Amino acid sequence: MDFLSLLKEKEILLFDGAMGTELMRRGLKLGEVPDKWNIDHPEVIREIFEQYYKAGSDLVQTATFRANGVALEKYGIQNLLEDINKSSGKILRSICPPNKCVIGDIGPSGEFLPPVGNASINDLKKGFQKQARALAPFIDAWHIETFSDIQEMKAAILAVQIESNKPIIASMTYKKTPKGYFTVMGNSLIDCVSELIDSGVAVIGSNCTLSSSDFIELVRVMRVTAPKFPLSIKPNAGNPQLENGKSVYKQTPEDFAKDIKQILEHDGQIVGGCCGTGPTHIQLLRDIIDRLTGG
Repeated sequence: MDFLSLLKEKEILLFDGAMGTELMRRGLKLGEVPDKWNIDHPEVIREIFEQYYKAGSDLVQTATFRANGVALEKYGIQNLLEDINKSSGKILRSICPPNKCVIGDIGPSGEFLPPVGNASINDLKKGFQKQARALAPFIDAWHIETFSDIQEMKAAILAVQIESNKPIIASMTYKKTPKGYFTVMGNSLIDCVSELIDSGVAVIGSNCTLSSSDFIELVRVMRVTAPKFPLSIKPNAGNPQLENGKSVYKQTPEDFAKDIKQILEHDGQIVGGCCGTGPTHIQLLRDIIDRLTGG
């Protein structure tokens, strides 16, 4: 399904939930590279994709959050970049139902630009280009997500635009401060929204870091800043708590869904879940969306 046609056709699109949380439930160990499961345990990746489509997701993204050139080099498995991305793309494309979309997922490099770190824009862009080139044959649109530096985000957008003409959802991650919403690198939500719209993406958004209740106000600010631009929202299932060395998200699916319902009242056009969410959360959102739209 053409992503832009689906976006225009439906009042609300439902994204998927988390991948990392689901892999941990299935045995992913601390320190293990989740993206490598695309080639080591493709049957598990396939099962999670299928569960999200079955729960009602219109959009499901590849399991390739850290599968860019720079991030994989840190793990010492940069030689597996093509295999990881192509495997995830093939699996997801093979099970995608009619009138649904495959989304290519690209996360940040994990490195920092000066003055915080020593990464170069050119190296980051090359790493994102390699990933985009491998994923491009399989996807309907892109989700460049969880970026905390607008400069790195713009490098990723440019890299994808070089390799593909498919639409881009550009999603930053913010913290709530007394002065408003900012990335950890100090980029304000208002500045990010403006720069992302100017970059030629199809959808702007935010995901991760914040709980669903915090996103209610964030969406109001985004909507004032970008009155008519499509928005994508994927909150966490509450704030994480550390138990036995693992982050645990304890917000109930029901409370998460109530917050998303409020977000939809402020015109978030694409909604889903990030860390701590799973198929149960998505099924509840499907029910809410269907009631709101008469679907």
